[in-house]
Amino acid sequence: MSSKPGLYVHTVGCAKNLVDSEMLAGLAGERVRLVDEGEQADLIVVNTCGFIDAAKTESIDAVMEAVQLKGEQPGRKVFVMGCLSKRYREEIRAEIPEVDGVYGVGEFQAVLHDAGLSGAASVPPELEVFERRTLLGPSHSAYLRISDGCNQHCTYCAIPGMRGRMVSRPFEDLLHEARSLAGRGVVELNVIGQEISSYGEDLGANRIGELVRELGQLPIPWIRLLYSHPPKVDRAFAEAISEAPSVLPYLDFPVEHVSGAVLRRMARKGNAESLAGTMRMLREVNPGMVIRTSIIVGFPGEKEEHVQELLDFMEYSPFDRLGVFCYSPEENTPSFRYPDQVPREEAEERKRRVMEKQMELSLSANQDLIGREEWVLVDEVDPQAGISEARSWRDALEIDNTVEIQTACQPGSFVPVRYVDAGEYDLRAEKLDREPQGNPGKGPGVHPVRT
Repeated sequence: MSSKPGLYVHTVGCAKNLVDSEMLAGLAGERVRLVDEGEQADLIVVNTCGFIDAAKTESIDAVMEAVQLKGEQPGRKVFVMGCLSKRYREEIRAEIPEVDGVYGVGEFQAVLHDAGLSGAASVPPELEVFERRTLLGPSHSAYLRISDGCNQHCTYCAIPGMRGRMVSRPFEDLLHEARSLAGRGVVELNVIGQEISSYGEDLGANRIGELVRELGQLPIPWIRLLYSHPPKVDRAFAEAISEAPSVLPYLDFPVEHVSGAVLRRMARKGNAESLAGTMRMLREVNPGMVIRTSIIVGFPGEKEEHVQELLDFMEYSPFDRLGVFCYSPEENTPSFRYPDQVPREEAEERKRRVMEKQMELSLSANQDLIGREEWVLVDEVDPQAGISEARSWRDALEIDNTVEIQTACQPGSFVPVRYVDAGEYDLRAEKLDREPQGNPGKGPGVHPVRT
């Protein structure tokens, strides 16, 4: 049996948090054994999220579960890091004294040092930290974090208080890391930041289009862009996506709402007309463009007319993928003090209506794919059942639709399929023994890999 301590990292929240967990695990390196469950661990690290109430609750639940496991095994240690613990460091220390250490965002060296791992007192240069990342998700799909923090200061959002102002990573470092990930077998690269469309502005000039073009030349079949800021998405950005061979015609475009009145109270620019125009432009420049968005309902001052405006917008300017959330009042944000708060029950009812509309639109779009042939990327396989779970180029890992293939396939491989059935969020497909029919370039219904 190995004498190395077992390390379990529990990540709550978004992909940006996952990157932090991967950096911590990579810095721990060969001094530990990474394990898949807290029960197997000597050291448990809970990487928390403090974005909304649901994430905070999930984070605290994970900490309490880890503390319970600590009580079951003498010598087991529990450490808490991330956004929530940066925001509520002293409260966690006071209310959960069983925790062995509480740290903020990126305090990797302190966590590892206090965990008793020799040689962990210092951290190498940033690029080396990123290169040491231990991928904790599927080995074929990885995230490239191009910046951290945010300058937008939406009235509902506590992220600037936890992550600070936007800090862009050096351009060449990003290309170097992307090449390194390609060399490790990554076939899908997900470009992330609090919002990627302002990349480089803190360094003197917006360089997101240039970065997209350069990344699109790398030998990575699928490159996906996540978390843009709609007012910053212009034709130059759309053209960069179109001109980059490996960049998918897919954009995470979180509008949060479409009513100009609600957006103004959120301190966000735009309205239904401007958002529809940007979406129309994206699809004109990139035929078949898949647009994912997120919506907040129940924001203070939201009225029925604003909800109806959103539902109407979804009909004439539909989103391909949509997540909807009830407004979460966050301490120390402007909207927390707004007087016209919407009752939670009413917000939940609005959420239900928006999701029902999106399910209707999604089912129709999926049914239109039945009979179409294309390549999909396999994420998981159940060899005993002979079933594989895959995704089309239209779908991001863990948040979008999935494709069930009635054949055991190798995870991380691209396989040709024909769609045979469809539900609101999932498709069923049969594996083909030949190339899919159609152009192998980027575009609607075809595999965007350059061959």
